Amino acid sequence: MRIAFLYEHPTWSDQLLLVLQRRIPGIVPVNVAELRFDTDANSCEFSVAINRINIMPSADRLPQVVFQTQHYLNWLEQSGARVINGSRAHAIGSSKAMQNGVFSSLNLAYPNGIAIYRQEDAMDAAKQIGYPVIIKPNIGGSGSGIGLYENRSELEQAVKFKALDLGVDRTGIVQQYIRSDGFVYRVEVLGDALFYSIKQPLVAGEFNYCAADGCSTDEPKQVVNVEQPAREGGDLDFRRINGAGGIQTHNPAPTILNNVIRIIKASGADFGGVEYFMDTDTGQPCYYDFNPYSNFVSDGEKLLGFSPEQRFADFVCRILNIDC
Repeated sequence: MRIAFLYEHPTWSDQLLLVLQRRIPGIVPVNVAELRFDTDANSCEFSVAINRINIMPSADRLPQVVFQTQHYLNWLEQSGARVINGSRAHAIGSSKAMQNGVFSSLNLAYPNGIAIYRQEDAMDAAKQIGYPVIIKPNIGGSGSGIGLYENRSELEQAVKFKALDLGVDRTGIVQQYIRSDGFVYRVEVLGDALFYSIKQPLVAGEFNYCAADGCSTDEPKQVVNVEQPAREGGDLDFRRINGAGGIQTHNPAPTILNNVIRIIKASGADFGGVEYFMDTDTGQPCYYDFNPYSNFVSDGEKLLGFSPEQRFADFVCRILNIDC
């Protein structure tokens, strides 16, 4: 059995790929940055593909690869391959508009958003939602292209000078600003089981809360992990100095974990992560992002108390129904 391991970032998947290659024979790495493929369905050499591709803008990557990747995932499925986190999960993960559709279909709270493609339409959308508003690319990642507009005057200036960043396909979301408890929460699941959960303090003017090294669109920041005393409930906090923020482990409430699993399933995903705020106006979680790939937190084994790469490999082995 030949298994494609689909990736796009030069370092995000190195350790995971090493673990998978040791444990599962027939793993073939496929870097989508170099992707070209024969479109004859009979030429498909893979029976299974593991999709670990994160659609995220990058200065050193052609934007066309975003769409080439989606074509390839659809083609693999059409050719009979089993894609772990296939084309539907990938499409929803790449579209803030589609994610809002999933959240609303499950009757979950999410930031009210209006999809646009013309910059001038942002004005009416913001009026409908109410200031302040967040405007972000529909296809985005790591906080790229996100802007906060406190009032009509600020947004008018941005629209006048066409300063809104609507991403690689020039579509975006005008989104409600959520007042939170000061943290962004991320819950990762593998199938029906919790993988890990973390929280990070929000930083004024920051929108990038990726927990893994290498996914910053800015210059690299120093990372130091310092063990903190146990908190009430038995968690161990580890502090990651990354600019002004720190990553801590976190135990999600059972209802939140159940909602994350519902989101993953409704998105057609086998695994993934969901991010949310605790809305201080309602006292309830407000879900705002679904990522159809597992974002391996830096120094994961030290932070989590287990090897996330090995646990992910266990999960893949169960899906493939093989002893590895």
